[in-house]
Amino acid sequence: MAEGSTPVSIGKRPDPVEGLGLILGQSAADILRLHMSVIDREDRLESGTGQWLSSFRSDEEKRVATTRESVLRALRMASDATNFRILQSLTDGVGTPIENLAQASGLSRLALAERIGDLVSAGLASKIPEANQVAGVPAGAALVQLVESAASHASADLGGDA
Repeated sequence: MAEGSTPVSIGKRPDPVEGLGLILGQSAADILRLHMSVIDREDRLESGTGQWLSSFRSDEEKRVATTRESVLRALRMASDATNFRILQSLTDGVGTPIENLAQASGLSRLALAERIGDLVSAGLASKIPEANQVAGVPAGAALVQLVESAASHASADLGGDA
C-alpha cells in the first residue's frame, strides 16, 4: 500500500491533444485582455492611480488562477449539450445567420441570444452584429473536434466489444 505522500499510478497518462491547450490559452488571453482593459479604465477613472493593471500583471498566482477559471468557464459552456450543438454548426468559421441557428436549435431568439452571449463571453464564438450572424472561432472548433474525436474512439471501442 502506498503512503499518503506517494503518488499512485493507475494507468498511462494520456498524451495531451496537440494544440488544444495553445488554442484555449490564446482564447482565454484574448477574453481576459478585453476584461483587463475595462477594469484598468475603471481603475484609472475611479482612483486615478492606474495601479491595478501593473499589480495584476506582476501577480503570477493571480494571473494563473484567473486564466484557469477562464478556461474552465469555456469548458463548462462547451459541455452544455445545446451550446455544443450551436458550436458544431459554427465550426466552418463562416458567419451563420442567427435565424438559421434559431431554426436548427429550436430555441427562441431570446434563449439563443443568451446562449450566444455566453459562448462569445467564453471565447468560443464571435458575433458579427452588422450582418446579424455568429461565427465560430478556433477555440470552439477545437473543443468540438476534441469531443467528436473522443466520441468516435469510444464508439469504435464499444463496437469491438459486441
